[in-house]
Amino acid sequence: MRTTPLRSLIAFLAALALIAAACASDEEADNATDSASASDSASASETTTTAEVEQEDEAESAYPRTFEHSLGTIELESEPQVVVPLFGEILGEQLIALGIEPAGALPYISPLPAASETYGLEALYEVTPVGAGFEPNLELIAALEPDLIISDDQFFAQVYDQLSGIAPTYALDVFADDWQANFRAVAALVGREDRAEEVIADYEARVAEVAPGVDELFGDSTVAVMQATLANEQAASGEAGARIYGVDTNPGRFLTDLGLTVWEPADPGGAEIAPSTYEISTEVIPTVDADFILYLIEPDRFLDPADVEADPLWSATPAAAADQLLFLDFGTQVRLGGPLHKFVALDAVEALLAGEDVGGVAAAPAPDLPDDGGDGNTVLAAAAEGGSTLIGNFASFSPDFNATINGDGPMTVFMPSDEALGAAQATDFGAALQADFELLDQVLQYHVITDDALAAADLSGVTEIATLLGETITVEVDGDAVILNGGQATVTAADLAADNGVVHVIDGVLLPPSRAAEFGG
Repeated sequence: MRTTPLRSLIAFLAALALIAAACASDEEADNATDSASASDSASASETTTTAEVEQEDEAESAYPRTFEHSLGTIELESEPQVVVPLFGEILGEQLIALGIEPAGALPYISPLPAASETYGLEALYEVTPVGAGFEPNLELIAALEPDLIISDDQFFAQVYDQLSGIAPTYALDVFADDWQANFRAVAALVGREDRAEEVIADYEARVAEVAPGVDELFGDSTVAVMQATLANEQAASGEAGARIYGVDTNPGRFLTDLGLTVWEPADPGGAEIAPSTYEISTEVIPTVDADFILYLIEPDRFLDPADVEADPLWSATPAAAADQLLFLDFGTQVRLGGPLHKFVALDAVEALLAGEDVGGVAAAPAPDLPDDGGDGNTVLAAAAEGGSTLIGNFASFSPDFNATINGDGPMTVFMPSDEALGAAQATDFGAALQADFELLDQVLQYHVITDDALAAADLSGVTEIATLLGETITVEVDGDAVILNGGQATVTAADLAADNGVVHVIDGVLLPPSRAAEFGG
């Protein structure tokens, strides 16, 4: 099941936690000498850079090869030697599992087990960053001279042509229901099909070992997979509550592999923020009537187990009353969908069944991010000060918006707050944003005024302003209030200064006049 743009951003932020603050660490990450093709004793094959890998006769004879994908077709003349997967979290992990070190990727910042096996995932900390968050830097990618780029087919669809101009670019659904199919597709690109089958076979063997213990503990009981959201960027609503992972999520599919019956709300209503992913308010928590609750532990990102156990709303669930509220370590690895994370997650399940302490997670080192060219405080950084932290993560959907807000300026940007983006999900306009990339591109451009940095005082007496899109925003100043498009949005935080312009955070999402008739405007 495919996640659509607006919902997928919220879910993906939670899934990958790319905007969570990574803790600094002086500890050097080891070069990965283990991969997911480990046997049960966790011995693994050596990982190397692609340039150092000897081409096997079988792989050599397989090229040239043509690959069809969701955004087009590519042809590879020979086995790729320099591979750039845009997401380190899943795509980069797949390469590590295949014995290949990515040449560059968007940073991997997830914490890893402190005391137990990491299966070579720490190698991703050392991969050259080619951007930050959801924003690949095309110049940095080109500088690596890749002969293959692997991309998500949704988040980077708008820059697919630009990526293809650098190197053959294969696009796939990173969050596809069938992780094994995705893994095999990547393996075929790099001529490592046999290695992929070894990894999958190891996974299935481990599942077969762990499943009897899972059955003994849970039997036919229903199990709700949950986390308590804090009032931070991990929550789609921005408010405290709880997230529930259903069958068609990475945690749900992983636990289904182990034979668990994963619980979902019978009538989710507006709680479904992404396919099979639900967010409920705190007062709804006691209505979760699963036999067991399996709580995924992720320090700093979601509520800690001790606080969950002390919360009367969680204690009021049938599972807690029956002493069947359980806590599973390595929540990040359970949530993420790559093959190596699944081995870490299996270790966590085994520890849960044995009642063992697995030592928690180690702080992820702060990624050594490339210079963004801003030379200081950019409009994105200024917007974050006013409560708009998410809008910049849409930038890859609009190359013009992305280039402008990261440019020298001057510019004026009306940035919707995180709360405004969350509220948009429940509207017809928000639903259209989820399905129409062209509309999303237009909306992003419509929030930017180029060639001038306008303070709130400069807007007094102005009735309309031309935007990057070429369409105008109407302006009304009533006392201290700056009202846009007749009330579509009001400025809530004005005059946030940046080196390349000024930001005004607004409490709504502006609709271009050319599209207004579609939504009753």
